[in-house]
Amino acid sequence: MGATIGHSRDASQAERDARARMSEPLRANSVAVRTVFTTGDLPPSKQFDAYREYCAPVIEISPNEGSGSGFDAVCEMWQLGRFGFRRIRTPAGSFGRSDAQVRRDGLDHWVFNVLRHGEQEARTTTGELRTGAGELSVFSLAGAYQARRTQVDWMGLFVPRGAFPAIDASLNHNHHQALDNSLGRLLAAYLIALADELPTMKEDDLPRAIQAMQLLVEGHAAPSSAVLDSGNTCLDVPRMRLLRDIIDRNLGSWNLHAGRLCKLADVSRSNLYRMFEPYGGVVRYIQRQRLQRTHDLLADPTCTRKISSIANDYCFSDLSTFSRAFRHEFGYSPTDLRRRSESGGAAFSKGRLTHGISAGGSWELLFNS
Repeated sequence: MGATIGHSRDASQAERDARARMSEPLRANSVAVRTVFTTGDLPPSKQFDAYREYCAPVIEISPNEGSGSGFDAVCEMWQLGRFGFRRIRTPAGSFGRSDAQVRRDGLDHWVFNVLRHGEQEARTTTGELRTGAGELSVFSLAGAYQARRTQVDWMGLFVPRGAFPAIDASLNHNHHQALDNSLGRLLAAYLIALADELPTMKEDDLPRAIQAMQLLVEGHAAPSSAVLDSGNTCLDVPRMRLLRDIIDRNLGSWNLHAGRLCKLADVSRSNLYRMFEPYGGVVRYIQRQRLQRTHDLLADPTCTRKISSIANDYCFSDLSTFSRAFRHEFGYSPTDLRRRSESGGAAFSKGRLTHGISAGGSWELLFNS
Protein backbone atom coordinates (compact mmCIF):
# COMPACT_ATOMS: atom_id res chain seq x y z
CA MET A 1 0.00 0.00 0.00
CA GLY A 2 2.77 2.40 -0.94
CA ALA A 3 1.36 5.75 -2.05
CA THR A 4 0.91 9.30 -0.96
CA ILE A 5 -2.36 10.81 0.11
CA GLY A 6 -4.05 13.21 -2.31
CA HIS A 7 -3.80 16.93 -1.50
CA SER A 8 -4.69 20.31 -2.98
CA ARG A 9 -3.44 21.21 -6.44
CA ASP A 10 -1.30 24.10 -5.25
CA ALA A 11 0.85 21.86 -3.05
CA SER A 12 4.27 21.03 -4.43
CA GLN A 13 5.23 17.44 -5.16
CA ALA A 14 7.84 17.53 -2.41
CA GLU A 15 5.23 18.74 0.06
CA ARG A 16 2.80 16.01 -0.96
CA ASP A 17 5.52 13.41 -0.52
CA ALA A 18 6.38 14.79 2.91
CA ARG A 19 2.84 14.83 4.18
CA ALA A 20 2.43 11.11 4.26
CA ARG A 21 4.75 8.14 4.28
CA MET A 22 3.05 4.84 3.58
CA SER A 23 4.74 1.56 4.43
CA GLU A 24 4.31 -1.48 2.23
CA PRO A 25 1.91 -4.23 3.31
CA LEU A 26 3.60 -7.24 4.83
CA ARG A 27 2.50 -9.34 1.85
CA ALA A 28 -0.34 -9.29 -0.61
CA ASN A 29 -2.19 -11.92 1.46
CA SER A 30 -1.16 -10.62 4.86
CA VAL A 31 -3.71 -10.36 7.65
CA ALA A 32 -2.22 -6.95 8.54
CA VAL A 33 -1.90 -3.82 6.45
CA ARG A 34 -0.11 -0.80 7.95
CA THR A 35 -0.29 2.82 6.87
CA VAL A 36 1.53 5.78 8.41
CA PHE A 37 0.81 9.50 8.25
CA THR A 38 3.11 12.16 9.67
CA THR A 39 3.33 15.93 9.57
CA GLY A 40 6.93 15.91 10.83
CA ASP A 41 8.49 16.59 7.41
CA LEU A 42 6.31 19.63 6.70
CA PRO A 43 7.04 23.26 7.57
CA PRO A 44 5.46 24.02 10.98
CA SER A 45 3.04 26.52 9.46
CA LYS A 46 1.55 23.81 7.23
CA GLN A 47 1.38 20.93 9.72
CA PHE A 48 -2.03 21.59 11.25
CA ASP A 49 -3.78 22.06 7.91
CA ALA A 50 -2.27 18.79 6.64
CA TYR A 51 -3.44 16.94 9.75
CA ARG A 52 -6.94 18.42 9.55
CA GLU A 53 -7.19 17.44 5.88
CA TYR A 54 -6.01 13.92 6.68
CA CYS A 55 -8.66 13.49 9.41
CA ALA A 56 -11.49 15.17 7.47
CA PRO A 57 -13.08 11.99 6.04
CA VAL A 58 -14.03 10.85 9.56
CA ILE A 59 -13.21 13.46 12.24
CA GLU A 60 -13.52 17.22 12.30
CA ILE A 61 -10.43 18.85 13.82
CA SER A 62 -10.66 22.37 15.26
CA PRO A 63 -7.70 24.78 15.38
CA ASN A 64 -6.49 25.97 18.75
CA GLU A 65 -4.04 28.51 20.03
CA GLY A 66 -0.62 27.76 18.65
CA SER A 67 -1.72 25.18 16.06
CA GLY A 68 -0.65 27.49 13.24
CA SER A 69 2.93 27.54 14.47
CA GLY A 70 3.41 23.78 14.55
CA PHE A 71 1.44 20.54 14.87
CA ASP A 72 3.76 17.53 14.93
CA ALA A 73 1.49 14.48 14.63
CA VAL A 74 2.04 10.82 13.74
CA CYS A 75 -0.82 8.43 12.95
CA GLU A 76 -0.38 4.71 12.31
CA MET A 77 -3.13 2.30 11.38
CA TRP A 78 -3.18 -1.44 10.90
CA GLN A 79 -5.91 -3.53 9.37
CA LEU A 80 -5.98 -6.68 11.51
CA GLY A 81 -8.42 -8.99 9.81
CA ARG A 82 -11.84 -7.36 10.28
CA PHE A 83 -10.52 -4.91 12.90
CA GLY A 84 -8.73 -1.60 12.57
CA PHE A 85 -6.04 -0.66 15.10
CA ARG A 86 -4.87 2.93 15.31
CA ARG A 87 -2.13 4.74 17.21
CA ILE A 88 -2.06 8.56 17.31
CA ARG A 89 0.60 10.80 18.81
CA THR A 90 -0.65 14.35 18.56
CA PRO A 91 -0.51 17.73 20.32
CA ALA A 92 -3.42 19.03 22.36
CA GLY A 93 -6.54 19.87 20.41
CA SER A 94 -10.30 19.64 19.94
CA PHE A 95 -12.15 17.29 17.61
CA GLY A 96 -15.46 15.54 17.09
CA ARG A 97 -18.11 14.08 14.83
CA SER A 98 -21.21 16.07 13.98
CA ASP A 99 -24.65 14.63 13.25
CA ALA A 100 -24.17 15.62 9.61
CA GLN A 101 -20.88 13.74 9.35
CA VAL A 102 -22.34 10.65 11.01
CA ARG A 103 -25.14 10.63 8.44
CA ARG A 104 -22.77 11.33 5.57
CA ASP A 105 -20.12 8.65 6.05
CA GLY A 106 -22.28 5.91 7.61
CA LEU A 107 -19.43 4.50 9.73
CA ASP A 108 -20.70 2.20 12.48
CA HIS A 109 -17.74 0.99 14.56
CA TRP A 110 -17.19 0.64 18.27
CA VAL A 111 -13.88 2.19 19.30
CA PHE A 112 -12.14 0.70 22.35
CA ASN A 113 -9.49 3.26 23.23
CA VAL A 114 -6.81 3.95 25.81
CA LEU A 115 -4.17 6.64 26.42
CA ARG A 116 -0.58 5.78 27.18
CA HIS A 117 -0.24 9.32 28.45
CA GLY A 118 -2.39 12.45 28.44
CA GLU A 119 -6.05 13.15 29.18
CA GLN A 120 -9.20 13.48 27.10
CA GLU A 121 -12.79 14.61 27.65
CA ALA A 122 -15.77 13.75 25.44
CA ARG A 123 -19.28 15.21 25.49
CA THR A 124 -22.41 13.66 23.98
CA THR A 125 -26.14 14.15 24.39
CA THR A 126 -26.02 11.68 27.29
CA GLY A 127 -23.23 13.31 29.32
CA GLU A 128 -19.47 13.69 29.65
CA LEU A 129 -16.61 11.27 30.14
CA ARG A 130 -13.06 12.12 31.22
CA THR A 131 -10.29 9.56 30.96
CA GLY A 132 -6.60 9.56 31.74
CA ALA A 133 -3.61 7.37 31.06
CA GLY A 134 -4.30 3.63 31.19
CA GLU A 135 -8.11 4.03 31.41
CA LEU A 136 -10.06 2.10 28.77
CA SER A 137 -13.26 3.50 27.32
CA VAL A 138 -15.51 2.75 24.35
CA PHE A 139 -17.61 4.87 22.02
CA SER A 140 -19.32 4.53 18.66
CA LEU A 141 -18.57 6.29 15.37
CA ALA A 142 -22.34 6.11 14.76
CA GLY A 143 -22.91 8.75 17.46
CA ALA A 144 -22.09 12.47 17.37
CA TYR A 145 -19.70 13.86 19.99
CA GLN A 146 -17.33 16.72 20.75
CA ALA A 147 -14.03 16.14 22.53
CA ARG A 148 -10.75 17.71 23.55
CA ARG A 149 -7.48 16.28 24.75
CA THR A 150 -4.04 17.20 25.93
CA GLN A 151 -0.94 16.01 24.12
CA VAL A 152 -1.55 12.28 23.88
CA ASP A 153 -0.31 8.90 22.80
CA TRP A 154 -3.64 7.23 21.95
CA MET A 155 -4.48 3.67 20.91
CA GLY A 156 -7.85 2.66 19.47
CA LEU A 157 -9.34 -0.65 18.34
CA PHE A 158 -12.09 -0.21 15.72
CA VAL A 159 -14.66 -3.02 15.85
CA PRO A 160 -17.31 -3.03 13.09
CA ARG A 161 -20.88 -3.37 14.26
CA GLY A 162 -22.03 -6.96 13.93
CA ALA A 163 -18.65 -8.49 14.75
CA PHE A 164 -19.79 -9.11 18.35
CA PRO A 165 -23.58 -9.08 18.73
CA ALA A 166 -23.18 -9.03 22.53
CA ILE A 167 -21.44 -5.66 22.26
CA ASP A 168 -24.12 -4.28 19.96
CA ALA A 169 -26.80 -5.38 22.40
CA SER A 170 -25.20 -3.94 25.52
CA LEU A 171 -23.69 -0.59 24.44
CA ASN A 172 -25.26 2.74 23.47
CA HIS A 173 -23.90 4.50 20.40
CA ASN A 174 -24.67 7.90 21.95
CA HIS A 175 -22.76 7.19 25.14
CA HIS A 176 -19.00 7.18 25.82
CA GLN A 177 -18.47 4.54 28.50
CA ALA A 178 -15.54 3.86 30.82
CA LEU A 179 -14.60 0.18 31.18
CA ASP A 180 -13.03 0.30 34.62
CA ASN A 181 -12.85 -3.32 35.67
CA SER A 182 -10.30 -6.13 35.60
CA LEU A 183 -11.00 -7.20 32.01
CA GLY A 184 -11.04 -3.59 30.90
CA ARG A 185 -7.62 -3.00 32.42
CA LEU A 186 -6.31 -6.17 30.79
CA LEU A 187 -7.58 -5.05 27.37
CA ALA A 188 -6.09 -1.57 27.92
CA ALA A 189 -2.68 -3.06 28.74
CA TYR A 190 -2.91 -5.37 25.72
CA LEU A 191 -3.70 -2.52 23.31
CA ILE A 192 -0.71 -0.52 24.58
CA ALA A 193 1.57 -3.55 24.24
CA LEU A 194 0.16 -4.31 20.78
CA ALA A 195 1.06 -0.81 19.58
CA ASP A 196 4.66 -1.44 20.62
CA GLU A 197 4.90 -4.91 19.10
CA LEU A 198 3.07 -4.55 15.78
CA PRO A 199 5.79 -2.64 13.88
CA THR A 200 8.24 -5.54 14.31
CA MET A 201 5.89 -8.49 14.81
CA LYS A 202 6.49 -11.49 12.60
CA GLU A 203 3.65 -12.20 10.23
CA ASP A 204 3.28 -15.75 11.54
CA ASP A 205 2.50 -14.32 14.99
CA LEU A 206 -0.20 -11.93 13.79
CA PRO A 207 -3.12 -14.39 13.69
CA ARG A 208 -2.49 -15.42 17.30
CA ALA A 209 -2.17 -11.79 18.38
CA ILE A 210 -5.49 -11.00 16.71
CA GLN A 211 -7.11 -14.04 18.32
CA ALA A 212 -5.91 -12.99 21.78
CA MET A 213 -7.27 -9.48 21.21
CA GLN A 214 -10.59 -10.89 20.08
CA LEU A 215 -10.87 -13.08 23.16
CA LEU A 216 -10.27 -10.07 25.42
CA VAL A 217 -12.94 -8.07 23.59
CA GLU A 218 -15.39 -10.98 23.73
CA GLY A 219 -14.70 -11.49 27.42
CA HIS A 220 -15.22 -7.85 28.19
CA ALA A 221 -18.42 -7.83 26.16
CA ALA A 222 -19.85 -10.69 28.21
CA PRO A 223 -23.29 -9.43 29.24
CA SER A 224 -24.32 -8.69 32.78
CA SER A 225 -26.82 -10.90 34.57
CA ALA A 226 -29.50 -8.33 33.89
CA VAL A 227 -28.92 -8.56 30.16
CA LEU A 228 -28.74 -12.33 30.27
CA ASP A 229 -32.05 -12.44 32.06
CA SER A 230 -33.63 -10.39 29.28
CA GLY A 231 -33.60 -13.41 26.97
CA ASN A 232 -31.83 -11.50 24.18
CA THR A 233 -30.90 -14.15 21.63
CA CYS A 234 -28.12 -11.98 20.17
CA LEU A 235 -26.10 -13.10 23.17
CA ASP A 236 -26.04 -16.74 22.07
CA VAL A 237 -22.46 -16.48 20.83
CA PRO A 238 -21.76 -20.24 20.39
CA ARG A 239 -24.91 -20.69 18.31
CA MET A 240 -24.08 -17.64 16.22
CA ARG A 241 -20.66 -19.13 15.53
CA LEU A 242 -22.35 -22.37 14.48
CA LEU A 243 -24.71 -20.52 12.14
CA ARG A 244 -21.92 -18.56 10.53
CA ASP A 245 -19.92 -21.75 10.05
CA ILE A 246 -22.91 -23.46 8.42
CA ILE A 247 -23.40 -20.51 6.10
CA ASP A 248 -19.71 -20.43 5.18
CA ARG A 249 -19.75 -24.13 4.25
CA ASN A 250 -22.89 -23.79 2.15
CA LEU A 251 -22.41 -20.54 0.23
CA GLY A 252 -22.57 -22.48 -3.03
CA SER A 253 -25.83 -24.22 -2.14
CA TRP A 254 -29.07 -23.03 -3.73
CA ASN A 255 -30.81 -24.58 -0.73
CA LEU A 256 -29.31 -22.15 1.79
CA HIS A 257 -32.28 -20.37 3.34
CA ALA A 258 -33.74 -19.50 6.74
CA GLY A 259 -35.70 -22.73 7.09
CA ARG A 260 -32.67 -24.92 6.49
CA LEU A 261 -30.52 -22.85 8.87
CA CYS A 262 -33.14 -23.22 11.60
CA LYS A 263 -33.13 -26.98 11.14
CA LEU A 264 -29.34 -27.39 11.01
CA ALA A 265 -28.68 -25.13 14.01
CA ASP A 266 -31.79 -26.07 15.99
CA VAL A 267 -32.94 -22.47 16.33
CA SER A 268 -36.38 -20.94 15.84
CA ARG A 269 -37.03 -18.66 12.90
CA SER A 270 -37.79 -15.69 15.14
CA ASN A 271 -34.53 -16.19 17.05
CA LEU A 272 -32.61 -16.56 13.80
CA TYR A 273 -33.92 -13.24 12.55
CA ARG A 274 -33.08 -11.49 15.81
CA MET A 275 -29.56 -12.94 15.88
CA PHE A 276 -28.81 -11.61 12.39
CA GLU A 277 -30.48 -8.26 12.85
CA PRO A 278 -27.12 -6.50 13.54
CA TYR A 279 -25.92 -7.78 10.15
CA GLY A 280 -28.88 -6.36 8.23
CA GLY A 281 -30.77 -9.67 8.28
CA VAL A 282 -29.87 -13.24 7.47
CA VAL A 283 -30.52 -12.88 3.72
CA ARG A 284 -28.31 -9.82 3.53
CA TYR A 285 -25.57 -11.55 5.51
CA ILE A 286 -25.57 -14.56 3.16
CA GLN A 287 -25.45 -12.35 0.08
CA ARG A 288 -22.53 -10.32 1.42
CA GLN A 289 -20.57 -13.51 2.17
CA ARG A 290 -21.25 -14.81 -1.34
CA LEU A 291 -20.20 -11.53 -2.91
CA GLN A 292 -17.01 -11.49 -0.84
CA ARG A 293 -16.18 -15.00 -2.01
CA THR A 294 -16.64 -14.02 -5.67
CA HIS A 295 -14.56 -10.90 -5.06
CA ASP A 296 -11.68 -13.00 -3.70
CA LEU A 297 -11.73 -15.18 -6.81
CA LEU A 298 -11.92 -12.29 -9.27
CA ALA A 299 -9.06 -10.50 -7.49
CA ASP A 300 -6.86 -13.59 -7.91
CA PRO A 301 -4.83 -13.17 -11.12
CA THR A 302 -4.40 -16.95 -11.37
CA CYS A 303 -8.16 -17.52 -11.58
CA THR A 304 -9.17 -17.63 -15.27
CA ARG A 305 -12.75 -18.86 -14.94
CA LYS A 306 -15.53 -16.86 -16.56
CA ILE A 307 -17.27 -14.30 -14.39
CA SER A 308 -20.64 -15.89 -15.15
CA SER A 309 -19.33 -19.28 -13.96
CA ILE A 310 -18.05 -17.83 -10.69
CA ALA A 311 -21.33 -16.01 -10.14
CA ASN A 312 -23.35 -19.15 -10.79
CA ASP A 313 -21.23 -21.13 -8.31
CA TYR A 314 -22.39 -18.72 -5.63
CA CYS A 315 -26.07 -18.78 -6.60
CA PHE A 316 -26.28 -15.79 -8.92
CA SER A 317 -27.97 -17.27 -11.98
CA ASP A 318 -28.30 -13.96 -13.81
CA LEU A 319 -25.08 -12.11 -14.65
CA SER A 320 -26.71 -8.67 -14.74
CA THR A 321 -28.20 -9.18 -11.27
CA PHE A 322 -24.84 -10.32 -9.98
CA SER A 323 -23.05 -7.32 -11.51
CA ARG A 324 -25.51 -4.87 -9.95
CA ALA A 325 -25.19 -6.47 -6.52
CA PHE A 326 -21.40 -6.58 -6.83
CA ARG A 327 -21.14 -2.92 -7.82
CA HIS A 328 -23.49 -1.91 -5.00
CA GLU A 329 -21.36 -3.81 -2.48
CA PHE A 330 -17.87 -2.81 -3.63
CA GLY A 331 -18.33 0.30 -5.76
CA TYR A 332 -16.94 -1.19 -9.00
CA SER A 333 -17.95 -3.92 -11.42
CA PRO A 334 -16.73 -7.54 -11.54
CA THR A 335 -15.29 -6.83 -15.00
CA ASP A 336 -13.29 -3.87 -13.68
CA LEU A 337 -11.85 -5.99 -10.90
CA ARG A 338 -10.97 -8.86 -13.24
CA ARG A 339 -9.31 -6.50 -15.72
CA ARG A 340 -7.33 -4.80 -12.97
CA SER A 341 -6.17 -8.07 -11.38
CA GLU A 342 -5.05 -9.43 -14.76
CA SER A 343 -3.00 -6.30 -15.46
CA GLY A 344 -1.42 -6.25 -12.02
CA GLY A 345 -2.52 -2.65 -11.66
CA ALA A 346 -3.75 -0.52 -8.80
CA ALA A 347 -5.75 -1.76 -5.87
CA PHE A 348 -9.43 -0.98 -5.45
CA SER A 349 -10.96 0.97 -2.61
CA LYS A 350 -14.70 1.06 -2.13
CA GLY A 351 -16.19 3.69 -4.40
CA ARG A 352 -13.10 4.35 -6.52
CA LEU A 353 -9.91 2.97 -7.98
CA THR A 354 -6.77 4.17 -6.26
CA HIS A 355 -3.10 3.36 -6.07
CA GLY A 356 -3.03 2.00 -2.54
CA ILE A 357 -4.61 4.83 -0.54
CA SER A 358 -6.84 7.71 -1.53
CA ALA A 359 -7.38 11.12 -0.01
CA GLY A 360 -8.98 9.38 2.92
CA GLY A 361 -5.67 7.85 3.85
CA SER A 362 -5.79 4.89 6.17
CA TRP A 363 -9.42 5.72 6.98
CA GLU A 364 -10.23 3.60 3.91
CA LEU A 365 -9.55 0.56 6.08
CA LEU A 366 -12.67 1.46 8.09
CA PHE A 367 -14.87 2.21 5.11
CA ASN A 368 -14.04 -1.22 3.67
CA SER A 369 -14.40 -3.23 6.91
